[in-house]
Amino acid sequence: MSQRKAKEYRRAMEQYQGVAADVDDLKRRIGAMEVRHRREDQMAEAARRRARAAAREQQEQERVRAQEQAEAERREASRRRNERRRRIVRRRRITALACMAALVLAVVWAVAMACAAVGADEPETILPDPVAVTPITTPAAVLGEDPLEAEKIEAALLEQGYFSEEIPLSYDLQDVMRTACAEYGCPYPLALAVAEVESHFDMDAVGAVGEVGIMQLNPGPQNTYWINLEAETGEDPTTPAGNIICGAYLLGTHMANYGEPEKALMAYNMGPGGAAQAWAAGITSTEYSAKVMEAMDRWEAVLA
Repeated sequence: MSQRKAKEYRRAMEQYQGVAADVDDLKRRIGAMEVRHRREDQMAEAARRRARAAAREQQEQERVRAQEQAEAERREASRRRNERRRRIVRRRRITALACMAALVLAVVWAVAMACAAVGADEPETILPDPVAVTPITTPAAVLGEDPLEAEKIEAALLEQGYFSEEIPLSYDLQDVMRTACAEYGCPYPLALAVAEVESHFDMDAVGAVGEVGIMQLNPGPQNTYWINLEAETGEDPTTPAGNIICGAYLLGTHMANYGEPEKALMAYNMGPGGAAQAWAAGITSTEYSAKVMEAMDRWEAVLA
């Protein structure tokens, strides 16, 4: 090789080595830049994850606070409803005791008059006028010590028609149903008719889709219907008293919404959505609603 060619070769090699060094340096810089960008992206993603976690935690705390507040409101509403029911029962018992005391005073007065008539030769005893007696609080205090007070109250309420031996429910459950019907605006004969048609007053009855109790209350998906009823009434729909109270609440709600017993029954049986579809199709009565209405007429005659 000539000296000129060797010189050109060396020059070319030097240029190549310089370019290769520049390329290697560029590669290193690009690699460092990519590493820095990945680190920045990772840090940004970690910050976003922390922000999302903080937001979820805040939402969870707010949800828990809302649930606690709703539960507190539900308990307070349940306490007020139970207190109203207790006041109603107390007033009825006081009324029954007052009536019983008046009856006892009338019997005593009649016996005294009979004794006065038999012993006509004895000095006449002037008895107080029974009409002027107002036995409201004192007789209740006296009878409160009587071990047979409960039986006397039941007998008086049975005589007044508040209880009925024709109804296949205990007197306690009859009182529960009457009180719930009065509270939620459900006609008492209507509730009796639904209990008869749905279960024949059998608390252990279970329907095809899980309906339970005297009023055959549907649990709904994941028991959501029962949960809503318990939230509204403060009562467990799977217990005898709670089942009756929740059923009366449901019927009273439908009566308030639709104004007619037959429409309320269709909504009770088919759900408001199913009933609305039936009405839109011109169906205003079903076999179920007709059967319950017939039973309602019979119970109205029994209670008259």
